Amino acid sequence: METPTELTASADPASRRPLAVTVKVNNQPVVLPDREVTGLEVKQAAIAQGLPIDLGFQLSIKHGHGRYEIVADDEPIRVHPNEDFLAVPPDDNS
Repeated sequence: METPTELTASADPASRRPLAVTVKVNNQPVVLPDREVTGLEVKQAAIAQGLPIDLGFQLSIKHGHGRYEIVADDEPIRVHPNEDFLAVPPDDNS
């Protein structure tokens, strides 16, 4: 039987390994190193994986019914597999 200390130690969040997650940026798959990222980290991963965007692009995350919400570069977000992002130049009004 495990003692309460053993149960706590095995559930310690600091001992968890980051889990890579695949999302979509501009309809292209992008693998992120962890579920907890910032808007800037999403853009950096997309650029590193060959998407034709740059760090100055505005990033948005898709919510229900096709609604997008802007994600700031320094904003921490928790991503889920196949989540949709849109990255557009800052002067694009689409």
